Amino acid sequence: MSGFQDEPPAAATDADEQIYAVLIAVIGDTLLVPNRAVAEAVPRDGLQPVDGPAWLLGIVNWGGRRVPVIRFETLNGGGPQTMPGRRDRILVTQAAGDRLSSGLFGIVAEGYPHLVSLNRAAIVAAPLRPNDRAPLIAARARIANQEVLIPDFDAVELELAQALESLSL
Repeated sequence: MSGFQDEPPAAATDADEQIYAVLIAVIGDTLLVPNRAVAEAVPRDGLQPVDGPAWLLGIVNWGGRRVPVIRFETLNGGGPQTMPGRRDRILVTQAAGDRLSSGLFGIVAEGYPHLVSLNRAAIVAAPLRPNDRAPLIAARARIANQEVLIPDFDAVELELAQALESLSL
């Protein structure tokens, strides 16, 4: 016998830890969010517009809850509002805190999200872009040849809650 069975299992390192996430295509960018944060992808046709900032598109009814919907790239200082595409979806996501009465908010995505399983070694830090609103972004990173943006859901939720309060929604 070689004695391998008597050796303790190798300890997992941070680089080996698996991260289960979702890649979300938005106009001009890709968001990387934890898989557990996304509740469901729903069609955009149930969106009820509101009169507010350009990045706040409206409210969608999901599971009996009124969920505010944002266009993240506009909130982050991106270009002007665009017409909805046929493939656009609303990703209903879990809010990080308790500032939103529904506990949820929606992000408009170009199509369906892509589930990914990564280890920490596959994620390399990247610099913020000049037009990024740093408080809304936890980090930018590279995964293989793709740049991704990791939003700070606490900051997004705070900005959204403040906008909803000013609109009395």
